Amino acid sequence: MPPDLFVTGTDTGVGKTVVAASLAAAWRALGHAPSALKPVASGVDAVGEDEALLAAAAGHEPRGYYHLKAPLSPHRAARMEGVTLDRSGLSAWVLNHAGPRIVEGVGGWEVPLGNFRVSDLAADLGFPVVVVAPNRLGVLNHSLLTVEAIRRQGLVLAALVLVTQEHPDASAEGNLEDLRELLPQLPVCAFPFLAGFEQSFLEEAGRGLVGLF
Repeated sequence: MPPDLFVTGTDTGVGKTVVAASLAAAWRALGHAPSALKPVASGVDAVGEDEALLAAAAGHEPRGYYHLKAPLSPHRAARMEGVTLDRSGLSAWVLNHAGPRIVEGVGGWEVPLGNFRVSDLAADLGFPVVVVAPNRLGVLNHSLLTVEAIRRQGLVLAALVLVTQEHPDASAEGNLEDLRELLPQLPVCAFPFLAGFEQSFLEEAGRGLVGLF
């Protein structure tokens, strides 16, 4: 049985959803029945694109808890809408789903969700953490800071996934090698740029990751 995983990123828009969906698609193809969960999303009225992609990849209905309309940090969007994000309610909701569970965070590791952060939710769940980072200039600093913060939280780091960009910059050629040297005890792997999100593309990309866990 694959492990439960918490998928976080070095920033927003770095490819968390695609990596999480690819894992879900690969596990589904291998005969498992993953639960792909998006506990918090902002900038959506109801089911957003990320939640829908996760659900389609896993083969179940969309599974999200908080849908915040404003395209802002969740704590700011929640404040504007008079919503209080419930920390214990979030973790209980995640744990109520059958495993293997793939939980996608929102934004980066320390994004505030009110009086707690994404990192606190991850700590409550205790799942191994997958860090997703874009293969572009700045990724070394952002990855090292995120990995250090996760280790301080006492959580298991499962892998760092470096996502290929549609238009790579000059740093892209050496970032994978550098991160492997800088993080010798952590699996660091490359993830391809996907031109589309069809199930076959997601499954193929995900199969390149499942051996890490």
